[in-house]
Amino acid sequence: MPSAFEELCRERGIASDEWRRSLASPIIAEKPLIDMSEDEILQHYAAVEERARTTAEDRALILLERTQDGRLERQAVKVFDQNAKDGVICADDAPAMLEALRFEISNTEAHYLLRKFDATEGYDMIPERQLTRRQWFWLVGETQLLKETYRHINPEAFEICYEALIRELIERKEAGRAPEPWPEMPVPTSTPVVTVLRPGYRGPLKPHSWALQQDVERELFRQLEQEGERRHFAAPPQTL
Repeated sequence: MPSAFEELCRERGIASDEWRRSLASPIIAEKPLIDMSEDEILQHYAAVEERARTTAEDRALILLERTQDGRLERQAVKVFDQNAKDGVICADDAPAMLEALRFEISNTEAHYLLRKFDATEGYDMIPERQLTRRQWFWLVGETQLLKETYRHINPEAFEICYEALIRELIERKEAGRAPEPWPEMPVPTSTPVVTVLRPGYRGPLKPHSWALQQDVERELFRQLEQEGERRHFAAPPQTL
């Protein structure tokens, strides 16, 4: 039985193996970032962001395909077949279905995941929003991706950041204001973060952040730094 990713590739008329290899390779810039002009850097980042946006489903389905050697996807098929009516499920059923796959899902995580499918309004879920079979597989893949992200960041810090982001969006919508651009935040210099923003840079690029709270962003950077130090000192010494 073909995987959901293979079915997606078949619908698009592309070879799944070739597309899988393509997605595993980053977009290579024509020259080093340090030698690029500001416009060239913007164009490169725009291409990277566009690829990330347009291949979100593809990458989630690849992760679903390989998790537990495909067992997670096979279980997702069974759970969908048990709950679907006329080939669709409702967003209201999704959290319980994810729990049937042994995922522990908080309300914040459920909101984060369902928001990707336009199944939220403000703080609330849109319970009657329908998800197709393939969207269900996509949702399961995104859930697995979120859980794997916790290897690198603290789940509580993530939820605080996400809730702050949603609160900011709601407040601006209620006030009739457009979303703000990325805030002006200094890039920490004591953390192992690679950035092309040189000191004193005042151009159009902005350092990415999880949300608008600087103390939360600093905490995430601190955790990444500690994890980097732990791995460095835990590595066995190399011998010639």
